[in-house]
Amino acid sequence: MASKRRRALSASMRRERASKAQVRLTRVLNQPWRHSSEKVDAAAQQLWAVGRRHQLGLPEDVRIWICRGCHGLLRPGISARVRVRGGRRFTTCLSCGRISRRGPDFSSENSDGGEGR
Repeated sequence: MASKRRRALSASMRRERASKAQVRLTRVLNQPWRHSSEKVDAAAQQLWAVGRRHQLGLPEDVRIWICRGCHGLLRPGISARVRVRGGRRFTTCLSCGRISRRGPDFSSENSDGGEGR
């Protein structure tokens, strides 16, 4: 019986540590000008990996700024092109070319290509 309790405690501790790691990585992503480009992209990739490994998902404030193709940080004008047309935001990753479409006519937050509805 003790092994189940120990396993439950370690699972909760693991998720807690993963949440703390996400907070630290999010701090790096929220201030990319303070860090090198390589460090920022590595933090974005690690944030993606931690979220998947521990089933936490991505924090809301950085979710739309991580490319779902290459997992790099989308920095407007540096690593991403952002266009607004008709109330919709089109964000193109300059590394992998993936286009994210967000706005009133798109039900999914990202799409690989093609036309909207």
